Amino acid sequence: MKTKQILLISIVGILSISASQYVDDILSRLGIEAQYAQYNIRSNFIGRFDNGPLDSRVSENTFKIPYAKLLPSIIAGDKTGAAKELCHYIKNYINSEEFIISYNEMRQDALPLRDSQDPNRRSLGSLKSELKTIELNIKNYPNDVAYITEQKKLKDQAQASIDNIMEASKKPFPNKELWEQTYPTNPEVLVKKRLQEYLALVNTVDFSAKLTAPDNYKIQKFVNPTYESKSPQWKACYRAGKEVNDVFTSFANEWLKGEIIASVKTKMSDTSIGPKEETKSNSMTTTTVMENNTTQVNDSPTETEKTESVSVPTKAKISLLDKMKAKAKKIIN
Repeated sequence: MKTKQILLISIVGILSISASQYVDDILSRLGIEAQYAQYNIRSNFIGRFDNGPLDSRVSENTFKIPYAKLLPSIIAGDKTGAAKELCHYIKNYINSEEFIISYNEMRQDALPLRDSQDPNRRSLGSLKSELKTIELNIKNYPNDVAYITEQKKLKDQAQASIDNIMEASKKPFPNKELWEQTYPTNPEVLVKKRLQEYLALVNTVDFSAKLTAPDNYKIQKFVNPTYESKSPQWKACYRAGKEVNDVFTSFANEWLKGEIIASVKTKMSDTSIGPKEETKSNSMTTTTVMENNTTQVNDSPTETEKTESVSVPTKAKISLLDKMKAKAKKIIN
């Protein structure tokens, strides 16, 4: 049975190697920040870890567990307790303002369109990132007339390309149907589908399956060759064990009975996971969730746009360390 990426599977994988403590402790000891943890949830959820335009169908078995090889030596504790904590964290995140914002950014970045008038054939996400950089340059060097003139010209070109892409998105284009299926306008459709896929998958797992003795590379395989050819998700469920999957199954069933994504969003706490970061407020906020599956792309730049690398003339010198940090941040986003 083939399945796409499943929301709860990423957590099953984390728990499959050893017993686990609460999520905050696991991720802080691994050095995983909230942003990175949430990125993995979204990407496993959507079924795609690549940035940029969605030009071809993604593999149905694309699946990642962050820092999987490090887990055996650093996690220990109550597996079922950790499973419950992780389930609640995922549901809280999916119902958060941060998830909706990040999901819509990923959806825009994946739009499989480029401006035919743009010689560099940049994507929508890349153009928006470039536009923000240009605006920052203009703000930082207000007295350099020649430089400001150059930057304003680049800004006009980038905005024109963005406008052309937005106009083209209103019409049929190659891979439009694939893009809409992979990134539905209302992510509730995707959440519900993944929960249902998990429940269908876990019912096929034989938790009593036997493994061979470790070979010279300490690798164990299924005695039944049919199981050895199963998907990474199926094997992750098996490794987690029936006890943990019973927790996930119960949680998924309860989630499907009620509201999948709430219309009123909470803002994730800066203490939810990983190192501390400043947040302006933890109060309840309202975010509108689109209720249909029509193509709709927000054409206004967002504060956390994730894009391809771009080349924009700037005056500021960037150190090697800053470049590494920027690259790491881009991968996380």
